Amino acid sequence: MIRSVVIFEDHSLENFRPLALSVPTYEIRMGMFNLRERVELAGKNLCNQDKKGTLLCRNSLGSLHTCEGWDINPEGCLQELDSQNRYLWLNGRCLPKFSEIIELLEGASGESGFICVDDHGLVAADLSPEQSQTMLASWNLWKEQYSTITPDQAPWRGVENLPKLPLQERRVQGLGYIWDIVPATSELLAQDIDFLSNGRTYTRRPFGIFPGTDNTEAFWLKESSLVQGSTIPAIHKQFPDNSDDLWVGSDVKLSVGTALDTTNGPIILDHGVTVMPHCYLEGPLYVGPGSRIKAGATIYGESSFGIGNRLAGEIGESTFSDFANKQHDGFIGHAVLGSWINLGAMTTNSDLKNNYGNVRVDLGSGVVDTGLRFVGLLLGDHAKTAIGTLFNTGTCVGFASNIFGGVMPPKFVANFSWGGLPENPLYDVDKAMATAEVVMSRRGCRLSEAGKKLMRELAEK
Repeated sequence: MIRSVVIFEDHSLENFRPLALSVPTYEIRMGMFNLRERVELAGKNLCNQDKKGTLLCRNSLGSLHTCEGWDINPEGCLQELDSQNRYLWLNGRCLPKFSEIIELLEGASGESGFICVDDHGLVAADLSPEQSQTMLASWNLWKEQYSTITPDQAPWRGVENLPKLPLQERRVQGLGYIWDIVPATSELLAQDIDFLSNGRTYTRRPFGIFPGTDNTEAFWLKESSLVQGSTIPAIHKQFPDNSDDLWVGSDVKLSVGTALDTTNGPIILDHGVTVMPHCYLEGPLYVGPGSRIKAGATIYGESSFGIGNRLAGEIGESTFSDFANKQHDGFIGHAVLGSWINLGAMTTNSDLKNNYGNVRVDLGSGVVDTGLRFVGLLLGDHAKTAIGTLFNTGTCVGFASNIFGGVMPPKFVANFSWGGLPENPLYDVDKAMATAEVVMSRRGCRLSEAGKKLMRELAEK
């Protein structure tokens, strides 16, 4: 029996700032897809129809969903609550491997259920309808508290509200922090290709991105599939023994002199990707639909890029969200960047301390030792940098901040910073929205009323 699904976020979303300021954790892409997309595809694979369920997120984000067929933030009962189906609860920070999602949806653990927790809270649970209703009531209470109380004071303890029933523990891995996304990229891309290699199709419904009124045929809404890149003529096969690890969508353009290194993992170029001359691409790598890689770019593995990215210079071990602009030279490494960002020419981040020690990061709630030697820039949606901007190791820059002035900013920059330094004024929210409207319209998109409301709410925090 295929489980009904509830995907939720909780207090641990604070660990995924700055992206989670404006995006539910389950909509943050890791590899080719985010958790919500993988659940949809896995469900369709099991029952030949889109398997959807319930999404639980903050009130400010509910109206920004573009996906279809999901019940979003129900206040009462879950869908199909009167059925005999059990419910699979997945935290938005779950490490979304296709093989594990399929196993969980099939209910391989039997009818007795399970819970899985880690140091940050609930990761996953297989619950009865009655238990799920208890969980939903508890989550709705937490959601209202979250808007008025800091997460450290109001963690969601949904499992503690369940009756003491014979639940089996089961290990389902969850990411702890935003910087865990990059190290997970290699394994996720390998699983993505394994799942899609038989010609399965997929579509993108990116969170918060709405086509403009004159863009009724947005390219990212196209149904897509991948084929092995050896079918593309006139590729400069610098590494012919690994050509089977190149996967491409329709209308991919690879210019003469492109070097493709799939020694360490696959290279995946989604539909409409253009690679200009004399670029070096190393796998594991995913480049999202409609993206353009400019001449002479060097992109190293464990990297993934979303819809409509513009990429140049040197990039390594990084994840970019949708419609991100890095059109010029400069180094970005071990970074996680949001949507609608623009990096000025020669913008560069450090991703390794001079003493080779662990990188410490402040996401806005205090300094955390990442336990990692390599952590680069963490940049929120709609952030911008001026020409020649330099970032220290593990710098976090908030939503809609504008960094300029030639001085290296501190390692934590708040939302709507106008300049990047603590003494700088805040970026006027009306001016920020006016800029966002121009930026988005240039890509055939529009800033929705829900998006404007979210920007005003974030400006007040």
